[in-house]
Amino acid sequence: MLLASFLEAHNILFENRVLTKEQVYKKLVDRLCSQYKLPVSGSKLLELILHREEEVSSAYPTGIAIPHIRMDGFNDTLIAMAFLENPLDYNGIKVNWVVLILTDKTSSKTYLNIVAALLKLSKDKVAMKALASAGDGQSVIHYLKKNEVEVKKDVIIADIMVQNPIAALPQNSLQELINLMSTHRVAGMPVVDETGKYMGEVNVLNLLEVGIPNYVMMLDNLSFLSSYEPLENLFSQQDLLFVKDIMTTDEIFVRPEASIIETVFLMVSHNKRYLSVVKEEKLVGLITAMDILRKVIAV
Repeated sequence: MLLASFLEAHNILFENRVLTKEQVYKKLVDRLCSQYKLPVSGSKLLELILHREEEVSSAYPTGIAIPHIRMDGFNDTLIAMAFLENPLDYNGIKVNWVVLILTDKTSSKTYLNIVAALLKLSKDKVAMKALASAGDGQSVIHYLKKNEVEVKKDVIIADIMVQNPIAALPQNSLQELINLMSTHRVAGMPVVDETGKYMGEVNVLNLLEVGIPNYVMMLDNLSFLSSYEPLENLFSQQDLLFVKDIMTTDEIFVRPEASIIETVFLMVSHNKRYLSVVKEEKLVGLITAMDILRKVIAV
């Protein structure tokens, strides 16, 4: 099914004024309420959207925000969108395309497929430039039809993964690895060579293990240790050891075309909070358990 089939020209706005998130949301809600009979009032719908936004941000790094409300007894899927000349700030993410989606509580799959299509579109700079300059809703719909922008039947990992994730090189020193983890606030990351070929993974436990001497690992009770002395080995090895010395090379990974359920199964069965996404031996993305929770389950 084409994305354009979910759209009405009347519900596509172009805004050149400086507005707040609440003002943009209200304009979208007003458009939908003027055309459709909804299970809740416009003011209540706006309240639900704002409350939802406080719980979890609807913004994505590509500059699109997709607020979404599911309603009981609402047998439809409605979309209203606004292209903004003056972007909104979502905790540091500049958003110039806001897409509001209303669905019933049994249409999660339809919603996810629409989101996947929107996210793919938001990554296409040529398409986004064309849409932002379209000027009116009818032109937006015409562009989407002409380019056959589709809503796929199933969401795959490529639709929700983090693209171009931070990665370590085998030749990075442990000090460089510590700096990477600290700067990006991550507890683990893929390891790639200079060409981007996937080599394995390294995590904070691999790093901390360097600081625990073999004799300590043989003890049953460490309560008598009250100093950092056992970790001195890590401090002394930061510039002498490298990622290749502590990384794991037998890590599982997923393909971009992997299904959500396949990925969840691998995470649960292998106790993994994230998986590298690999295509033709090259790292192309990263999928975390929180990505699945936020983008698939908590919708």
